[in-house]
Amino acid sequence: MKKVLILLCGLLLVSGVYAAGSQMNFGLNFGIMDTDQFKFDPIMWTAGAELDFQFGDYLMVSPEVTLVGNGFKFKEFLLFPGVVLNFTPGNFFVGGGLVKGIYIGSGTTFVSDEFSLKLNAGLISKNIKLTAYLITSFDSLFDGMLVGATLGFRF
Repeated sequence: MKKVLILLCGLLLVSGVYAAGSQMNFGLNFGIMDTDQFKFDPIMWTAGAELDFQFGDYLMVSPEVTLVGNGFKFKEFLLFPGVVLNFTPGNFFVGGGLVKGIYIGSGTTFVSDEFSLKLNAGLISKNIKLTAYLITSFDSLFDGMLVGATLGFRF
C-alpha cells in the first residue's frame, strides 16, 4: 500500500509540474456503484477526487482516487487510485485507464496485485462533470464488473 500511495503522489506531482502551462481542473465527485447484476443491496456509495489536465483540444489525463463505502456502516471501504486518458471532443468525453483496488477494513488492508481496466464516458462543463463508468479485471473482461455513475464538481 505504501508503494501505491508513493506512486500516486509522484504521479500527481509530475502531472502538476508538467501541466503548469496547460489547463487543469480539480474535481470532487459523489456517486453510486454496483455489480453488473444491479441489485443495489447494499448500496455502494462513492466519493472521489481527480485532477483533469487538458492537453490540446482533444486529450485529457485524469489522475484520480475513489473511495467506495459498502452501505452506511462505515467499517469496510474500497479505495481505487488510478489514471484515465480521455478523448474530449467538445463537452463529451470517453476514455479508459488503469485502477488498482485496495481493501480497507476490519483492521486490515489488502492491496490487489493486479491493475484493472476502467472505461468511462460522460458530459463535462466548466463546473460540472457527469460520468458513467465500469471497472473490470483483465482476467475476465466484462464479467463480474463494477459499474457506477458520479456527479462531479470542478474547481
